[in-house]
Amino acid sequence: MSFIHVNFRSHDFCLSGFNRVYIYTVKKSLLFFLVLLSVSTQAQQTLTLTQCVELAWANNLQIKQAELSVESSESSLKNTKSDVLPNLNGFANHNYNWGQRIDPFTNQFANTRVQSNSFGLSSSIDLFNGFQNQQNIKAQSAALESIVFDLEAQKNDIALAVSSAFLSTLLAEELLKIAEQQVLITKQQLDRIKILVDAGSVNVGNQYTLEAQLAQDESNQIARENDYQLSLLALKQLLLLPMEEQLSIVKPAAMEADPSNQIENANTVYAYAESSMPQIKSAERSLMQWDSRLKSAQGGRYPSLSLSGSIGTGYSGLRTEVTSITPAGAQEIGATQSGETVFAPTFDTEVQRVAFGTQLNDNFNQFVGVTLNVPIFNRGVINNSVQQAKINQDIATLQLEGEKLSLRQTIESARADALAARALYVSNQKGVASNEKAFEFAAARFEAGALNVTEFNTSKNNLLIAQTQLNRAKYDFIFKTKVLEFYMGKPLGFE
Repeated sequence: MSFIHVNFRSHDFCLSGFNRVYIYTVKKSLLFFLVLLSVSTQAQQTLTLTQCVELAWANNLQIKQAELSVESSESSLKNTKSDVLPNLNGFANHNYNWGQRIDPFTNQFANTRVQSNSFGLSSSIDLFNGFQNQQNIKAQSAALESIVFDLEAQKNDIALAVSSAFLSTLLAEELLKIAEQQVLITKQQLDRIKILVDAGSVNVGNQYTLEAQLAQDESNQIARENDYQLSLLALKQLLLLPMEEQLSIVKPAAMEADPSNQIENANTVYAYAESSMPQIKSAERSLMQWDSRLKSAQGGRYPSLSLSGSIGTGYSGLRTEVTSITPAGAQEIGATQSGETVFAPTFDTEVQRVAFGTQLNDNFNQFVGVTLNVPIFNRGVINNSVQQAKINQDIATLQLEGEKLSLRQTIESARADALAARALYVSNQKGVASNEKAFEFAAARFEAGALNVTEFNTSKNNLLIAQTQLNRAKYDFIFKTKVLEFYMGKPLGFE
């Protein structure tokens, strides 16, 4: 931040009250203006093409959505990889039961409220399932790579759009400078003619003609200013900057159009682009994904083998144990054939509920099992999955061919555009050179009084048209050449 120091002399405060108030107000206004100017200067951004592209990448909503899609696909890949690992689950139950039932821990009938608990761990793992898990991992890995390349393709599209808007803004700025120069030339000639008119050397009609030309040049300058602002606004919108944002762009020092540079053959450019462009790589990964999806679906026709096991224990409030037995006499239980009474001893027993910890130890159990599942008939689900995977594989194949065809046609069109732009640029260079000589000759004759105003204006306007066409052809040639270089793996910037 830069600070501007303003020194007010002390004797200012020796003035009258009115003057002191007036000077104080002026000081406040001046300081406010300086602060406002400082803030305005700080708020303005000056960006190169590379910075514009990076800012567009950082702000673009589609890029942010694509980045979230990458994160989502990464999470899906982690889930797919975890399918090959064993699972492990624990459980705990606490139950109350009323009514008649068989207690699972004592195998006794119970018709009162019974409290029971159970605890355990269980685990299982797929030993073989037709290699479906492995193929699913390959498919998800290919899907992730495809999404990553989609993100790169979106970035490339945005970079091309920003580069086009950047060069359009530079072109609009160049045309504005040409228009300003035309206004300056007309003003200089008008000032000269006014002097000659006042001296009576030329007719006043020449002054009126130049004044009309000046009005036309100023109108053209306003139009070029509007074009520049609209181009700058289009660039701001690509960067997602508000219209009020102060933005200026840096014209690259090394940005020149050299018609002598070789324009690569379309086949050469395509051979490189086919192996490097992200849209091609994305389509290739999509095909790889569906190749693995098809193999995974076909794996459903194989038998599957899984290993499972568990450990557990439990507690029942119905389980008791005898703590003491006391004789309680005898009880008649029948008689013999001779009529003698038969007695059996009776006992009084005391019981108590088995402790919680004891039951958990006594009821501890383990289980290990192997399960073989042989698919015989599943209502055609597996066959339908295989058929759908084949269709998606064919679609991915066609998409890959379509991307290659589109890339080839784009490169062929870009090369044809570059050749046409170069020819037009060379032609316009010759046109500007001729019009510059013609205007220099016309200006000399006009100043010598050998050329009238109308002929002078015609020569000046011809130069303006030629300069405008040259600048348009120059930036068009630069951009279309840069597009071809971009497909050859070169950066879009000019730094």
